[in-house]
Amino acid sequence: MKIVKQISILGAGRSAGFLISYLGNCANREGWKLRVCDKDFMRLKASFEISSHTELSIVDLSVPSELSRIVSDSFLVVSVLPPILHVEVAKICLVYGVHLFTASYTSAQMLSLDAEATAKGLLFMNELGLDPGIDHLSASRLFDKAQSEGLDVVEFESHCGGLVSEDSCGNNPWKYKFTWNPSNVVLAGQGDSCIWKENGNIKRLDAQRVFAESRKISVPGLGIFDVYANRNSLTYQELYGLNNAKTLLRGTLRRENYCKAWSVLIDWGFANSKDCVPPQVNTRKEWFQWLTGAKNFSQWTIQLLRDNPHLDNIIGHLHYLELDSSSAGESISGLNSARILENILLDKWQLQANDIDEVVMVHKLVLRDLNGKPKQWYSVLRVLGEGGDRTAMAKTVGFPLAMGVETFLMGELTDRGVMVPFDKSWYRPILDKLALQKIVFEEHFS
Repeated sequence: MKIVKQISILGAGRSAGFLISYLGNCANREGWKLRVCDKDFMRLKASFEISSHTELSIVDLSVPSELSRIVSDSFLVVSVLPPILHVEVAKICLVYGVHLFTASYTSAQMLSLDAEATAKGLLFMNELGLDPGIDHLSASRLFDKAQSEGLDVVEFESHCGGLVSEDSCGNNPWKYKFTWNPSNVVLAGQGDSCIWKENGNIKRLDAQRVFAESRKISVPGLGIFDVYANRNSLTYQELYGLNNAKTLLRGTLRRENYCKAWSVLIDWGFANSKDCVPPQVNTRKEWFQWLTGAKNFSQWTIQLLRDNPHLDNIIGHLHYLELDSSSAGESISGLNSARILENILLDKWQLQANDIDEVVMVHKLVLRDLNGKPKQWYSVLRVLGEGGDRTAMAKTVGFPLAMGVETFLMGELTDRGVMVPFDKSWYRPILDKLALQKIVFEEHFS
């Protein structure tokens, strides 16, 4: 007798639409059961047509007993909850013998569950979204191609950015709007140091300097972008088989001059998340004056350019944010500067319903053949959204996660334990399925 497999998706937020839609079609075709759990589905239904066979279950997943109830009768759980909750979900999956898929980075706490998951015959697959996710799948394919051609990887860079199409930017000089977690954007440049390898040397950079010391990359067919380094590129050195590579750098893409402008905000304390503003600071204008010591934006500009004339091409970026403008009824009491800045950006960088977002990913490889002759490869992905919540970000996070679940449930894979998708058994079927959704890398070999 055929066992009906119950899939439970935890969360129906902005990135979950394509995941839910794709797995709904799979469930209809294969006779699986699909249940989606969240407090509300209004936003999901506004942008996606949901199969009548997909159960939308209103559940408060913050209640432990409710979370356990949902997991207990599932064959496989897909968690699109905040990453901090994945380990809690994983532990419940261990209790009830349930497989788990997420799109998030593999934490040390998740890795600690590997032996128990393996012993129980469970797969806990992580890092199966965009970045991480599609980056691993596509990079692994390139490394296998290089090996098959007898080429050594001397340098490897992998960069990705969730952006907005330039046609949707209007007069916004940053050429950026929020397509992902706003807090993560504002807090970039804080926390642990960034580590990578370059020309055979280990490089470390204080997080607060990451924007000031960003670099440029020319992406074939797309132009010049800023790149700032991610936290720890060396995490993947062994997994990628790049112990002998001279350079290994993973970074985040932004439009040109974004990093230069953001570095000014960091240097002047606008993104400081540690300290609340003092009690006597009650309005945004007072906050601006407190941070800069200037009466208004014009006076600050004069000071900036006097000391740093090279900033002349990003003054427009700063002016656009109206950092010294106060509005009626506003209150910043008890907030830190990062939160005040985030509130400003939620207005200035809001993705409108008709805006088209854009995901860009680029891998750059420098290789050497058996005769020592160098070669250079670029592999470039560009995906556009469709408006509303049918974003490029939702596509590139949701589709690979759904396709990984589909591939696993079709019985094509036997991996168990805490895993990430590096192997050909994962990248080949998922990249093939992504191609059917027009998510395809363009290769440039020289």
